[in-house]
Order: sequence, then structure tokens, then C-alpha cells
Amino acid sequence: MFRHVKFSSLPVTDQGRAIAFYRDLLGLTLSADQQYGSGWRWIELEVAGSPTRILFERRANEEPGEQPVLILVVESVDAAYEALVTKGVVFDQPPIDAPWAPRERYALLRDSEGNLVMIGSD
Repeated sequence: MFRHVKFSSLPVTDQGRAIAFYRDLLGLTLSADQQYGSGWRWIELEVAGSPTRILFERRANEEPGEQPVLILVVESVDAAYEALVTKGVVFDQPPIDAPWAPRERYALLRDSEGNLVMIGSD
């Protein structure tokens, strides 16, 4: 469904819940999950065929953000929206035309941690 990651930076408080959301609901691939430090895990997920990885860091002093910090690019925002709604994903903003660029559309959802995620077209 997704073509590539455009940008990522996600603080999480529950790394297992974040993995389940992005892997099981959104269909990303878990590419790394290993222990490091004291009680921390190095976790990376990726969009198939994309060189960019999404690192999910557990951060004690940082709350999930209110601005989209992860932008996932799809071929069709409307088709991706329909497929994700069918899986039970709830959107904050259904697909609309982007005011900043002609022929671009986007939709907003929240991940399992409350971070805003944008799915959009190139």
C-alpha cells in the first residue's frame, strides 16, 4: 500500500503496542527489534522497498506530538483510506486536497501512541 516513508520521528511509550499498530494494522515490516541499554529496545519498521527506516524510541520525557511527524506516501490516498478504515483504523481527517500543492491529497490518523500520521501522495 505505502510507497515510501517521507519523514519519521516518533516517540513512543509502549514499543510493543507501536509495533502491533504499524506492523499489523498498517502493514509495515519489522526490520529490527533488539535489546540495547537498560530495558530499551532498538526497533525499526520499514515500508517494503524503501531505504528509509522508522525508529521507534521509548522516550521518558517526551509526549507524542500534535503535528504529523510521520508522512507515509501512497499511490492513492483514497484507496489507502478505504483499506485502512476496513481494518478498523480511525482517521482524524479523511482524504482532502492539500492546500499547499496541486494534485496532492492527504489524510490524518493517530497511531497507538497518539502521534499524528499523515498518508499522502507525492
